[in-house]
Amino acid sequence: MPTPFEKIREIFDRAHASGSLAVGNLDIDNFYNINENYGRKCGDEVIKFIDDILRESLPDGMIIERAGDEFFVMSTEHTAETLLMELEDVRKQIEKVELECGKHLIKFTVSGAVADIPRSASSVDGLIHVLEDGMFTAKKQGRNRMIFAPAEGKQKMSLKSSYYPKSQLEKLSRLANRLKKTESALLREALTDLLRKYSQ
Repeated sequence: MPTPFEKIREIFDRAHASGSLAVGNLDIDNFYNINENYGRKCGDEVIKFIDDILRESLPDGMIIERAGDEFFVMSTEHTAETLLMELEDVRKQIEKVELECGKHLIKFTVSGAVADIPRSASSVDGLIHVLEDGMFTAKKQGRNRMIFAPAEGKQKMSLKSSYYPKSQLEKLSRLANRLKKTESALLREALTDLLRKYSQ
């Protein structure tokens, strides 16, 4: 049975076969902290809320899929510019919310990027890489924002392929499949732990 991320890649491939494809990814900012501070049940409530608001707010023709705490919105009918505007509206709605979970009121935000084929990348593999770079850039710029991902060949930093040996990437891929998360989400989680460890 395919993992959530493998399912998303299959959707990318099928959509690309029909022509142009615009994709946005959204990741919950500091989701690790939400689980740690309020419990996994509240973390699941946050995920459900975002899934619901995406399905209620986005226009017909946009496909919504999730892998762990990362969401993907894709369309062959809308431009990347339209997708960015729609996701920016969703982001603004989310930042105003106080979600009630048990005795807690939880505030949270999302970050993400938008890219397309053929302008941002020439292949599905390239599209996945520029989306990961775009997500990293959005987080680095302060979170709670949607951006256009840097086009293929223009990325300032190729986080995985340039900085990690092949053996580590293979282990990362297996771990992502086992945990049903994306590789980029696991790397961001590890970076959060590292910064917390040395910031004390």
